[in-house]
Amino acid sequence: MKKVFNSVILIFSFLIPLLTISCSNTQESKLVYTENNTIKQNVKEKEQNITWTMELEGERLTKKINRGSMQLGSDVPYTKDLYKISKTYQRPVYPSIEDFGSLDTRDLRVSVKEKVNTFCTAFASEGHIGADSYFSKKYIFNYVFFLKDFEEGWIKYFGKLKTNKSSPFKRWLFGEPFNGPDFIQIPVRFYADCGTIDMTMFLNSSGNNEFYQITIDRWQKYDGTRQTDRN
Repeated sequence: MKKVFNSVILIFSFLIPLLTISCSNTQESKLVYTENNTIKQNVKEKEQNITWTMELEGERLTKKINRGSMQLGSDVPYTKDLYKISKTYQRPVYPSIEDFGSLDTRDLRVSVKEKVNTFCTAFASEGHIGADSYFSKKYIFNYVFFLKDFEEGWIKYFGKLKTNKSSPFKRWLFGEPFNGPDFIQIPVRFYADCGTIDMTMFLNSSGNNEFYQITIDRWQKYDGTRQTDRN
C-alpha cells in the first residue's frame, strides 16, 4: 500500500510541471493570436482575397475632355443640357427691330429697369402725373423741354391733338442699354393708337439713377409714314 501511495505521489510530481507548462503555452498562444488578429490585418487579408475586375474606360477617365469637340451618339437624346456642352453651343440670340435695335436687356440692372418702367407708367398716365419726380432737380429744365417737344410733335407727326383724358400709350418696350462710366443710356419705344415714338433716356449711373435727359428720336405713324424728329 505504501508503495502504491509513493507511486501516485511520484506520478503527480511529474504531472504538475507538465500541466503548468501546458497552461503557460495556452495563454501565450492566445496572446499571439490576439496581437495578429487586428482590424488592419483583417482588411489587408480581405483585400488580398478580393478578385478585382478590369477598370472601365480607364484611358477616358484620365484624359482632359474638350467640351467643344464632344461627339454625341445618334442614340443619345439631345436635351438642353447637352446643347450647352456641345460644339454647336452659341450665345443666345435676342430679337431685334430693324429701325429700333436689339431687345437684349441682359445688361440692364433690375433696379434700373424697374425705375425706368415706373417712369414710363407715370409718363403714360393722364397728364403725366409724377413723371417729373424721376428727374434730377439739377436737370429738371430738361424735362420741361422734353415735354414741350412731345406735345408739339404729337400734333406735327400724328396730325391730331393729344387728349389728357386717357393714357396716350398702350405699351412700351426697352432696347439694349449702354452702361457708361457716368451715365446709362436706354432706348425705349412707346406704342400709341396712331403710331410709335422712339426715345432715348439718360440716367446717372450712380446714386439713385436719376434721369437727366430724354430725347425723342423718331415718330412713326401706322400708315407707314416714318419721320425723324429734329433731335
